[in-house]
Amino acid sequence: MRFRIGLFMMLVLGLAACGSDSPPTSGEAIAFEDTCNDGNNGKRLAVEGYLILPDSFTDSTSVVLRLYESADLSGPPIGVQINFGTDPNRIEKVPTSYTDDDLKVHLADGSVVGYTTLVRVSGSVYYPLVGQDFVCGLENPLVERAS
Repeated sequence: MRFRIGLFMMLVLGLAACGSDSPPTSGEAIAFEDTCNDGNNGKRLAVEGYLILPDSFTDSTSVVLRLYESADLSGPPIGVQINFGTDPNRIEKVPTSYTDDDLKVHLADGSVVGYTTLVRVSGSVYYPLVGQDFVCGLENPLVERAS
């Protein structure tokens, strides 16, 4: 009986682990200003802009970057939840004291870009539960160079 319970628990945990981090896919293209509209929650959308690090963050496994429509980083941003790492669609760890030049994002094709590169980010739209400097965010991002 204990063997069956143990086997069942391993199966449940294994299935939970498989579904928790699905590979990112391309989203439906949308205008930057329409991304956070009501009704987009959970939709997989693609938007172009410039990524920048937030003023501060505390998580050691991921960070919510800010995506701005223009290179001058004006206007309201969209959050982009991205994990640290050197695999595609990840951001390299930054030092404790960082500048904009420390942003190194690994694109889906494996190339690395900084904050001055126009990118296309596909992700599932979410609305933060607590106040942020962005209205909505994109999670499980696919990051590509914009054409």
